[in-house]
Amino acid sequence: MFKRGLALVTTLVREQLGVPVTLRRFLQEQTEALRAGLEILPAGLAAGNITCWHEWGDAWRDGGEAYEPGELPGWKTQHNFKYKPQRQVRQDLLRLATVTRQPQWRGDIRDVAGLQANRAELVKFDSLDVYAQTRARSHLSEITRARLNALLSHKELRFLRRPKPAEYFLQPLWDGRIFLLNGGGSPQFAAARFIAGQIGQAVPLAGELRQCSLEPLAVSGLRRDFELFALSMRDPQAIAGLHDALRRLRAPYLWKPMPQPHAQAQVLFLPREDRRAQAAAAELRAAGLPDVGKHLSALVLRQHIYLVRQREGTQAQAA
Repeated sequence: MFKRGLALVTTLVREQLGVPVTLRRFLQEQTEALRAGLEILPAGLAAGNITCWHEWGDAWRDGGEAYEPGELPGWKTQHNFKYKPQRQVRQDLLRLATVTRQPQWRGDIRDVAGLQANRAELVKFDSLDVYAQTRARSHLSEITRARLNALLSHKELRFLRRPKPAEYFLQPLWDGRIFLLNGGGSPQFAAARFIAGQIGQAVPLAGELRQCSLEPLAVSGLRRDFELFALSMRDPQAIAGLHDALRRLRAPYLWKPMPQPHAQAQVLFLPREDRRAQAAAAELRAAGLPDVGKHLSALVLRQHIYLVRQREGTQAQAA
């Protein structure tokens, strides 16, 4: 009993001094319950698999609590060492990404690399051609212009002629691919696209293109001020345990759910200027939890490379 009491007092004293004793023990047991996945390039062809970073700064709700655009809840320590809730509005989160709309965009059917409808099937494939040959074989009995025209006239491809407001082209520049947010007809579209490629037939497309881009300065601002970690929220007890460990350490933090499709994950913001928060960040990093700051910087680099190659291609065509 005496040893147990002494160990408890020692832990309390060490945590008062900023040593993350409880957090370290907690992570030894619960790291896997907190682990969330982050992919630079999502697998499959489904538009729904693209992380909507361009929506992350939007207003949001947590239960009955409403938050303004760019607003983050969290906890901090007062001068009397009391741990209390806090809220902050981050301008760099508001400016994290921009969306540029081109209402009269024109392209070719081969420019489209992914679709929205039939997501469960699309996630299994890395190419629309392979998807067409596997899931739309009944439409490929003839590789002819007549079959191509018949497919393009199919009622399921109505959106190519009369798109609804929710049907448009989406291009996240950190990904580079163009997705068609269609309401249906994915097998017919993929088959038409495949035949067009096989016979060398251009199929003009027209509609609204929304290009999403990350703002490098906003990403740099977030990384300058915070360590950012992705955490799974699938286990509420694990999240509660993490909060308790941070409370015992008196480490300030902010948080926000990750954008879709990561509905069951959140990002933890640990201020770089706070010594206790940095002690917590060191433990999370040692546990191998995903670094969202590095992830965003990697996406910014991919976006830059894509834009440079695009410019070079345009200049080569002009020459």
